[in-house]
Amino acid sequence: MISAKKTWLLRSARFGAGYAAAVFVGVMGIWATLEVTDAVTYGRLPLFVLIFPGSILQALRLTAEIMPVALLLAAPFTLLATWVLLRMRWNSWWHFAIAGTACPLSGIALLQLATWGRFFHQNEASLALSLVPTGMVSALIYWLIAFPRPEGLAR
Repeated sequence: MISAKKTWLLRSARFGAGYAAAVFVGVMGIWATLEVTDAVTYGRLPLFVLIFPGSILQALRLTAEIMPVALLLAAPFTLLATWVLLRMRWNSWWHFAIAGTACPLSGIALLQLATWGRFFHQNEASLALSLVPTGMVSALIYWLIAFPRPEGLAR
């Protein structure tokens, strides 16, 4: 039997790894979404299609630079949503996907508060709506890593 302390450590490690992976995917999704919306606005292909290897590497570098801030910005909502979902015993993938739809809105609101409204100059509501799929995918990745299925452990 695994001791209670080891169980707690393993579960905490899964939550931490899931959180870091979700934030990484979320930031990459934000870069891709912003690039696609810019491409549609300006009538061109997204830059990551035109200069594939270089733009992906540049996005990875920018993501690594922005990760500490992104981890802090996403933490309050992620902790609150996880606590509420677990407290209500809602631990299905679709519960987390629904909660993930609110992540972009909460992140944008926190970033606007932290920068006194100077970060975004466009309509934040439309930006948040365009990032809903990114929030859902990030929440699903978090759920997959943080909540392993018992049937997977029994094999």
